[in-house]
Amino acid sequence: MGYRVDLDHTHSRAIVREIGERLGASLKPEPELPEGLKKQIDRLRELEEQSPSIIPAAERRDKQT
Repeated sequence: MGYRVDLDHTHSRAIVREIGERLGASLKPEPELPEGLKKQIDRLRELEEQSPSIIPAAERRDKQT
């Protein structure tokens, strides 16, 4: 670490792109959620939208905007 290497923009971008490609190849994609779990999460979101806020001031702000 005793010297500094200055790279131009083209070489710098090439290095960044190569690092990104290698990281992408080494990372495992996340598996899909099981259908039953997806349905439960969707249902929870629906119920959350229907339920009143436990913070009354937040409800008033939502209605104003």
